[in-house]
Amino acid sequence: MNSHTKVGIIGAGKVGTALAVVLHKNGFDLLIASRSRKSAEKAAKIACIKAASIEKVVEKSNFIFLSVPDGEIVNAGRRIAPIVRREQIVAHLSGALPSTIIDFLNAKVISIHPLKSFANPLESANTMQGTLFTAEGNKEALKEAEKIVKVIGGRFTIIKTENKPLYHIAAVLISNYTVGLFYIAKEIFSSIGFSDKDAVSALLKLLKGTVKNIETVGPIEALTGPIERGDIDTIKLHLKAMEGNPQLIRIYKTIGSVIIDMAEEKGLDRKRVNEMRRLLNE
Repeated sequence: MNSHTKVGIIGAGKVGTALAVVLHKNGFDLLIASRSRKSAEKAAKIACIKAASIEKVVEKSNFIFLSVPDGEIVNAGRRIAPIVRREQIVAHLSGALPSTIIDFLNAKVISIHPLKSFANPLESANTMQGTLFTAEGNKEALKEAEKIVKVIGGRFTIIKTENKPLYHIAAVLISNYTVGLFYIAKEIFSSIGFSDKDAVSALLKLLKGTVKNIETVGPIEALTGPIERGDIDTIKLHLKAMEGNPQLIRIYKTIGSVIIDMAEEKGLDRKRVNEMRRLLNE
């Protein structure tokens, strides 16, 4: 399989559109379809390719991506089941669900997941280089998937089917939960008088610096702050300031307990570690 492979994408959301853009840029012959013709045509225009019916995509493609929400994968599989052919490859893009959810298809089935946030299709397509794609399923299909991933500049790794949920949990924590924590921090800044613009700007600079530190020295050495220092009085001050906000206290204590483990690994003395654990367990 090479860049002349005929690829079909079913689903014209952010991921499907980004894939269409990057595949087209790398010379693949492809079509895109969606339950909504309007969505398919919009994605096709962005990617400079042709929109088609789902049936046409299946008819003309060797490799078919099901780029639909997790809850719609089986339904999408059922729709194409009567027309899909044994020699075709069908790949769904869920990070959490296994390929076996579409193994009723008369085709070679795999799951393949790009470890990437797809907030903006064009930006995502333009930064696809180096993205990790994890996959599992039919061995022959995996070989062909790896060739596609390498052409578009991605990194390809096969994982065990049973490890997909844990893999996806890790991805959700670092991506979605980081966004959630950023939102919480922004709301705190707003509550003490910062404008949204100033809050976002200041917190982004802090976050980017933190990411750079992780990249440079790893998570343990990048750890800073009151828990890393064993600063009991500051932690008590934080907890007092959060009185009346039990949700924020739960978040602070839950993540804080992990940070205590990291601080201990970094070398913080046992007495302070135990005192902080008692404090966060109260």
